[in-house]
Formats: sequence, C-alpha cells, structure tokens
Amino acid sequence: MSPSSSEDAAQPALVPTHDPARFQILALSGGGYRGLFTAKILADLEQHLGAPIASRFDLLAGTSIGGILAMALSLEVPAERMVRLFEQHGEDIFRSRWSLWGILRAPYTQSALRDLLADDALFGQRTLQACKHPVLVPAINYSTGNPVLFKTPHHPDLVRDWRYRLVDVALATSAAPGYFPRHSFDHCQYIDGGLFANAPGILAVHEAQHFLGCKRDQLHVVAVGTMSSRFTVNPHRNRGGGTLDWGGWNPAATPKRLFGIAISAQESLVHHLLRHRLPEGQYHHIDEDLTDERARAVALDKVDVNAQEVLLGSATQQAKGWLGKPAFRELLQHQPRPPHFYHGTDFHPSGASAHAEPA
Repeated sequence: MSPSSSEDAAQPALVPTHDPARFQILALSGGGYRGLFTAKILADLEQHLGAPIASRFDLLAGTSIGGILAMALSLEVPAERMVRLFEQHGEDIFRSRWSLWGILRAPYTQSALRDLLADDALFGQRTLQACKHPVLVPAINYSTGNPVLFKTPHHPDLVRDWRYRLVDVALATSAAPGYFPRHSFDHCQYIDGGLFANAPGILAVHEAQHFLGCKRDQLHVVAVGTMSSRFTVNPHRNRGGGTLDWGGWNPAATPKRLFGIAISAQESLVHHLLRHRLPEGQYHHIDEDLTDERARAVALDKVDVNAQEVLLGSATQQAKGWLGKPAFRELLQHQPRPPHFYHGTDFHPSGASAHAEPA
C-alpha cells in the first residue's frame, strides 16, 4: 500500500498560524462502509492543505470507522490511502460467512480488517504511544458493561492505554453488534463505541475542558458524519414490538436495525447539543442528508459500485462546498500547540514528549 501519485502530487503546504487561545477538535462519526464518505472529505481537505489534516487540530476523536480514521490521521497516514483501502478492500472486509442468517454468529468476521490494519503501512504492531497527535476513541467493555475511552497519554492520569496496540483499539471500537463478533484483548471483550458515542464530538469537548483545561470560548469543533440515514417506522408494519416488528421475517436483522436507530439518533442529538453548547461560528458539522432513493444505495455493509458512487460523489461536493467558505479555510490554518504526552517509552521527564515539535 505505497502512497499513490495523488499523494505525491499534493499542493505545497499552506503556512499555518498559531493562536494559543484556540483549541480545535476533529470529531469523526461511525458508520461502517459509509466511512468512505468521511475518508474522501478528509483526503480532499488534505489535498487543499498540502499537509496532514491532523496537523491543524489539537485533539482527534473518532468512533468505530471514525476511530480507525482518527488513529490513522494521528499517525499522519494520508487520508487518500484510507480511501483506497475502502475502495479496494471493502468486499474483503464485508465478505459474508455462513452464519445461519446471522443467528448462530455474526455474518462478518474482522479478520480481513485486522490484516489490513496490521500492515506496516498503516498500524502494524504500533501502540497508542506512536500517535503524533492526541486521540480519543470510544468503545464498550462488554465484560464489565462500562463505556471506555481509549486515549493517548495527553494527561498525567492516563497511565495505561498507551500500551494498547492500535489494531486492538480499532477492532474494539468497530465491533458492531449484528455485523461483527466481539473483539477480545487484555482479558476483556469489547463492542462498538457507537452504541453510546457514535458522534464523539461531545466527548471531545468534555475532554478538552476537563482534562486539558480549555474554556468554552476557546473550542472550535469540526464534526464529520457518515451520511447516516434516518431510521423511521413504516406505519404498515406490525406494531407488536416483537422480532417480526423489529427484524421482519429474519430475527437476526433485529440487532442491525436497533444499532442503526441508535447511531442515527445519537448523530442528531449530539449535533443539537454542540450547536447549543458552543458559541456561534465555532461548530461545523459536515454531513449530508440522504434522499430516499440514495439511502437505498448505501448502508453500513454495502460496498458495491453504487454505494461508492454515492459516498465518493457526495464527499467531493461537501469538501468543495466547505472549502468555498473563507471562515472554514481560515480554520484549517490553525497551528496546534505542541502535543505533550506524559507516559510511554518515548516519554521525556524533562517535560517534552518525543513527538512534540520545538516551540
């Protein structure tokens, strides 16, 4: 997976500006294969910048596929490489296996995704301490029933997560119920963080305020969605609330529909919360509502050419529209404060982490 010619042909990097009173967050939602939409937007923004998009943000947050993208960006893996991974290997990631219609086991396995991420060009065997930029990735520890946030050691109290392999964190945050089996590591079982934080922007705002000492007026958030469909009821359906109501004739479809409702409702809720919580002009939500016709072409596990056409075409238009806004282009000129990591084998007691750039 060597860099493509499009990566090599990136524009000269635009000179960033430093404002110590400004703290910028990039929040990436989950959505399975719809993450191709997110990756393409980020690739187009990087092409405009001529620099890694992570170099313009103080904190990255991502859930499920958004978490995988956030960690890749934190390593400064070009977003265009992630676009190619989706285009070339979507069918491998979502290759059905015998599961008795999903009743005996999940219809997909994470083995192909694991192998792709374990390539040295992506995550390899690296751990969270390899990240060059602060990252937050939600999941659920199904062994304890508690939500967890995997984080880089950007605060003195974050003493453990830096040891975890990026591949394990990626598989934990993306183990969507009804699609993939649970992912186990460190003697615990994990499932998709989208069940409680599919749109992680609100968690990132809390992280910035509670752990990093930021004030509300300092925060600027760019949240990128995944064209999440609105799950609504068909009034002609059975209303009994049983598996026939929720999953139709296939009971195994019930968890998929419930998961879809959960992530769709969260996307809407967090969008409204952040609009209310942040000052006007400091919250930017990049997403697109699907028409009924286009919604039928895309889904968490649809990987065909029709899905790609909708996702890539919509992403290109979204990036074009946002880059046409002077205020958004100005936002992309932000130079973050040098990251400070407190733990890990690269930690320097003198006060600067090995990843920190000279002031």
